[in-house]
Formats: sequence, structure tokens, C-alpha cells
Amino acid sequence: MKLFMVFSLFFPAFWSTFSEDYKMEYYAVFTAAYGAVLLYLLFSARKGKWKKGERFPLALAGILLLYNVFALFFNVRYQHWYGEQVNNTIAVLFFLCLCLQKDGFDGKREELIRFFLGCAVLSNVLSIAYYFAGYTSFLVCNNHLYFGKLPEDYYEARHYWLYSHKSDYALMLTLFLAAAVKYRKLFKTRILWAGSLLVFLTAMFLSHSWTGFGAAALVLAGGVLDSVDWKSFHFRKWYPAAGAGLLAAVAAAGKVFLAERDVLSLGGRRDIWAGAWKEILANPAGWGLQFGERLFYATPDWEVNNAHNVFLNALLRFSIPVGVCFILLMLAILGYALWKSRSFLGTGLVIGLLILLNMDYCLLNYEMGMFLFVLYLVCVAPAGTDKRSGEEG
Repeated sequence: MKLFMVFSLFFPAFWSTFSEDYKMEYYAVFTAAYGAVLLYLLFSARKGKWKKGERFPLALAGILLLYNVFALFFNVRYQHWYGEQVNNTIAVLFFLCLCLQKDGFDGKREELIRFFLGCAVLSNVLSIAYYFAGYTSFLVCNNHLYFGKLPEDYYEARHYWLYSHKSDYALMLTLFLAAAVKYRKLFKTRILWAGSLLVFLTAMFLSHSWTGFGAAALVLAGGVLDSVDWKSFHFRKWYPAAGAGLLAAVAAAGKVFLAERDVLSLGGRRDIWAGAWKEILANPAGWGLQFGERLFYATPDWEVNNAHNVFLNALLRFSIPVGVCFILLMLAILGYALWKSRSFLGTGLVIGLLILLNMDYCLLNYEMGMFLFVLYLVCVAPAGTDKRSGEEG
């Protein structure tokens, strides 16, 4: 488990069908992190203690089987690329394994969660330093290191760190932020916890993802609402002032946002989604290996190469049947996470993730394992793992 965390958060090495700078991330064949996951799955199969009478994992396994049947058919018949199918299957099996085990952390739950939080914070401290050193992204692909920089005349500053795009980074930061809020009592001091939140929020600011800002706000709002003792709630005189300050901050952020984005068209997304849907209907077997270089028209004078939506891209890349199965998998997992969490934090996280997933192509197959792992920690993992064992500060 620790090896999976280290590979994912510091050295996410993967192997790809392509070596072109823009396409290699779209065609990840296997990752070092998934190698660690496979070891974990093998160990769990041999020594794991399993829950009984769980209906959701059985239903999810059925959808996963259907996904593999259709993916295998279209890969053999049309696409001849199995990386997406294999990696997504490993990630979902990982999530299922965590959900089904009585103790997926082998009696070391608090130690492993602390280790994860420490790795996430340290990774993003390095990310911030990397940004101010003048770099945008860092990738390890096909045994080569890639130190990415944006062109000097690029229209905005943005940061990707270990991920393929600013939206991917924002998605992961939203998850890390939610984990820090959920397990705040595992931090040794309040100062350390507040500093960790500041690291994630600073990295979110550097990513320049407006959707990520909104998702982070939902997570923090959920955490605040969960911390309120509603049974003994009393109105305080300072509440109106705090509310006015919050509205002023939202208004200031909204002013900057409106200056950069066309809200009515959702930043052009409505045109892109409409064009993508026409392309999906025209090519129901999917683009396959043409994804990343083939274009479609969002408007008569505007061509784009992807649907800017995780769900639509699944249909566009891998066929309608495979895409539908993938969508069912994702919605089932997010719905289960929402039901298990039964908290404002879980609700804010799931809504924020859905917004991100619908606004850009922000989740690639080599990122799926960490996505599902943190979702499990925040929404599904049993309560009673967040008792503070250190001194408060």
C-alpha cells in the first residue's frame, strides 16, 4: 500500500503506446503504481478477511464484467489497444477489495492514512517549488523523464505537476483536501493541519482551475457544516459579519472569473459537448487510437480534439457500449460513496467531483487508482479512524 502511495504521489512512472508529448498520457499501458496494487490484491486474496452480505460490490463486479466483455470485443474488432481496459479494471478491483475487506489496512489503518496524508502534503510542497522553478509538469514515461514547460506566450499561467492537465491536478487536489478535512484529528497539531490545507489550496491556486476552486469550496463548506453541533446550535453575533466577508470573497472571485470565462456558454463547453455528441453518433465504434490527433467541429470555425468531459470522452474513444458501461461504473461508485458517507463533506466532495468530471477530461486511466483510493478513504472507510493521538497545538 505504501509503495502504491509513493509511486502515485512522487514517481508516477508509466509505460505508453506512444512517445509523443501530447499523446503518451492518453495511452498509458501500465503503471508502477498499479504493479503495487496487483501485489496488494494478491496479498489480500490470500490473507484478507472479507465482509459478508454486501450487495453493492456484487453489483459493481457485474458492471465491471460487462465493461470488460464489451471492451474486449471492441479492442479485438476495432481498436487493438488494451491499456485502458486493463488499468481501469485493476483500479476498480482495488476499490472493490477495499470495500469488501474487514480491515483492508491489515491493522495499520491510522499509520497508513497518516503516511498517505504526509506523502500528499510533501508531494504538493515539491509541486509548488517546481512551479516557482519555472516548470509546469513532470512525467515519467517509457523510461524517460519529461520536465514540461508552457510556452512563454501562453494565454494563462497554469500548473499540472504529476498529472496530464490542470483539471486532473485540480481533481486530485480536491480529493487530497477532502482527506485532510476528514482525518484532521490524525494531524499532530492544528497548526500542521492548517498548514497542510494551505499547501493544497496554494497548489489549487497555481493550477488555475476555476472548476477546481468551486469543488474545493464545496469540500470546505461540507467540512464546516459537519463540524457544527446542530443539536446545540446557537446564533452568534459575529455570524453576519463572517457571512458578509464570505460573500465579499465570493464576489471578488466571481469578478475575476467572469473576466476570464464566458459563463453562459460554460467556457464553450456547450458547443463542444454538442459537437462531441454528433461525432459519437457518427462513430459508435469509437475513435480508438485516433484519439488525440483526430478533430471534430464544436462550431463551424472551431475544431477540438476531445469532448472536455470524462463521460463523453469514454463514448467518443471506446465506443458507445464500452462508454455506457464505464459511465455506469463511475456513477455506481460515486452513488455508493455518497450513500456510505452520509455527511456534508461526502456530499460536497461527490458534487465537486461530478462537476470536474463533466467540465474537462480530468481523469485518465493511470490516475484512476488514486482517485478511487482517496474516494474510499473519505466516503466509504469505516468511522473511528480519526482519533488524535498526538498533542494539540
